[in-house]
Amino acid sequence: MAAVHPKLIESLVEQTPRAMIAMLIVSSAYFWIFIKFIPFEILVVWFVFQMFLAMYRFYNAIMFKKHLAQKAHEKIEKNELYFMLSNVFQAAMWTISSVLSIVYAPQPYELVSLIMIIGIITAAALSMSSLYKAYLLFFFSMIIPQIIIMISFGEHQHIGLVVLIFIYIPATILLSRAIYNSRLSSVEANDSLEKSVNELHRLSIMDNLTNIYNRRYFFEMSKKLIATAFREQKPVSLIMLDIDLFKRVNDNYGHQAGDCILIDLVKELEKVMRKSDVFARIGGEEFTILLNNTSLEGAKVIAEKMRLTIENKVFIYNTTSIDITISIGVSELNTENTSIEDLYKQADKQLYRAKHKGRNRVCT
Repeated sequence: MAAVHPKLIESLVEQTPRAMIAMLIVSSAYFWIFIKFIPFEILVVWFVFQMFLAMYRFYNAIMFKKHLAQKAHEKIEKNELYFMLSNVFQAAMWTISSVLSIVYAPQPYELVSLIMIIGIITAAALSMSSLYKAYLLFFFSMIIPQIIIMISFGEHQHIGLVVLIFIYIPATILLSRAIYNSRLSSVEANDSLEKSVNELHRLSIMDNLTNIYNRRYFFEMSKKLIATAFREQKPVSLIMLDIDLFKRVNDNYGHQAGDCILIDLVKELEKVMRKSDVFARIGGEEFTILLNNTSLEGAKVIAEKMRLTIENKVFIYNTTSIDITISIGVSELNTENTSIEDLYKQADKQLYRAKHKGRNRVCT
């Protein structure tokens, strides 16, 4: 069975309560109209089956909702099959209602039954078209028995109605297809808009080259994390690092080589970092990392691991190996450094010290 867009199934789920209430109202109307002719016990049994069907359809909708939340595609497809089978059962129940009207009620009550069924089919185009194949199965399961019943009467008015039914069939199929296409177009447009919004959001917070956070988002996010750390009295540290003599890389090998070094360096540093750390490119060859729940000593250990990782890494560009080292400054949240700006300034001072002392080192 071809996959149906999840949002089309969501639309079907939303329509189910209204569709089932409408079906029970029409069933009640049938009960009231034909109670004079059809034995009461038979009508009660028929109506009870309609109620069971409505309850199952509610259950089916709940299962759709559950499987959609779990993204359980196999279970969704199985539920679609059960939905289609319930439609066949519903069509069978309405065919039985037509047969009962023929057996027990005088003419022209078979026409009353036909009108009710045509109304149900038309209304179903609105509630069921999201699962187009399921609607087509329901449509033909409902309409073919009615054509057979009208032809079996053989009278002029019944044959006339058959002709009208054959006009009605393509018109209703086209209507249901138009509803389906409209809903699908709306869903696809909404998906496209969501993707565009998500991409714009990503571009607003990420560095395009290295695919880590940019300076603006780093400071925005760090303010929130530091406020939380103050409330919970947890340690926070900041690492600032800079690639040593990076200008020489650009001058000797070109800016493309420099870009490749930046990308590879980020990948290597991410191997040392934890998922909770906030990593950003501040500008050029300068990076910063906010370490949650980490003391100055803990941050120093992590910084040293980073330094050694980069020192021991052989960076390759166009078969040429390039030696890279980094200098690192570390600061921690305390009574003197109470904001991200304070942490940044202190870590920047320590980074300057590391550069001044000969590079390729960590200063705290």
